[in-house]
Amino acid sequence: MQLKPQDTLLVLKYWSLKQDNKNSSVRDIAESIGISASEVSKGAKRLIASHLVVERNGQMFAESNALQEWLSYGVRYAYPQESVGYGRGMATSWNCPVLRSEMVPPTPALVWPIAGGDVEGALIKPIHESVPVAASRDERLYLILSLLEAIRGGKPRELAVARKIMADLIKRE
Repeated sequence: MQLKPQDTLLVLKYWSLKQDNKNSSVRDIAESIGISASEVSKGAKRLIASHLVVERNGQMFAESNALQEWLSYGVRYAYPQESVGYGRGMATSWNCPVLRSEMVPPTPALVWPIAGGDVEGALIKPIHESVPVAASRDERLYLILSLLEAIRGGKPRELAVARKIMADLIKRE
């Protein structure tokens, strides 16, 4: 069973929900991340098979060690960052307004394409088309998805800093 790009978004949503000690139905998760309920169910099965998620008492939980390893080292190669031009969108990577670090944001800003975007910059394709919508609905999800973009397209120093921040964030569980 092969993971799909939306599975990474889904496991991050499970992780975000656990941070808030919330449980959500498949329908609520689907609506919040912008994919169908059937894709949430299928994605959950793929995530369980890949050991990124465990199911306990009917609840899904992201397995933090596996998640950190996947985000830090796997996603970069499975779904490399792709530039898609220049335009307006939602700031991401080091340009994300909720991401605080020692890194100097690149100019022009890195942005995900989204209608009504408030930042002009270099457009990059997110790991899944619904990432900007999901990020706009959940600040914690926005933060970790922006860090993921820093990893997907980062140079060695940026990678080291992003991986450290991400590890600290995930281990806070």
